[in-house]
Amino acid sequence: MKKSSSRGRGRGRGAIFVVLLVLAFVLVAVLIPVYGAVTPPVKQGITVTDFTTDKDLYSARGVMNVSLAVYSPENVSGALVRVEGVLSSKGVKYVTYSSKTNLTIGENTFAFTKTLPSCSSCAGISQGTYYLEATVTHGGEVVKATHSIAITSVPNRVIPVDIVVEETRRLVDSDSPEVVLLDVRNATDYDAAHIKGAISVPLANFTNSTAALNKSDKIVVYCEDGANSTLATTVLIEQGFERVYTVVGGINAWNESNYPLTSTAEETPATPGFELMLALTVVLTVASRVRERRRA
Repeated sequence: MKKSSSRGRGRGRGAIFVVLLVLAFVLVAVLIPVYGAVTPPVKQGITVTDFTTDKDLYSARGVMNVSLAVYSPENVSGALVRVEGVLSSKGVKYVTYSSKTNLTIGENTFAFTKTLPSCSSCAGISQGTYYLEATVTHGGEVVKATHSIAITSVPNRVIPVDIVVEETRRLVDSDSPEVVLLDVRNATDYDAAHIKGAISVPLANFTNSTAALNKSDKIVVYCEDGANSTLATTVLIEQGFERVYTVVGGINAWNESNYPLTSTAEETPATPGFELMLALTVVLTVASRVRERRRA
């Protein structure tokens, strides 16, 4: 009797193991199609991974710390790294940097400091957005990146910074928690297609929809073509936000650059219907057989 009881317990444990194994297999088969496998992005060729300044708002005599990060998949000799920008009405570029260097495998960083003219108007610099253009040249390959800053006529004045879609994508790809992307088009357009990670805040309700935003974050706003996002940034500045950006050309410019879009339907995980029912059926069948064996 004891041997029979021991064998019964052993069979019961074996059956339980089979149930768990089948359940794990079925769940994996269900979840991978539903939620998708996570594949890390693969960098191809020389890429500018980061291009920033210590601030994005400056005024006369402002000291600007510029940082550039360049990824290289291999060791490269004699690459030319250049940064130019803040083009005045007199045709003078007040930010220039050039370095012929060897790139190593992985990320290569470059940093330099520039001081803006003591008299902006005398130098031909009016209030507004200015662009810094970075280029990395090696052989016949030229990699470009853009970073925007704004220069104000009065210190500590807050104005929106206009950024191009290339910089917008770099911000989105950084996954930085301080970057908040707002889509101010109507909800229907947002649901049909939007930039991944964007929050829908239609312009019609914009003034009353900003309370949840953190004023220390970078608030990047886009619309269809850039017109309504400019209105939205004006509202944000009036409400005390100091790091405000508008995407030049809006989602139209994003499309023209062939950057990816998503939809609300794609971002909503599908409900596992048939696969889930199949999984439950298998588990219940196995459990039923286990009970029948125990009774026998």
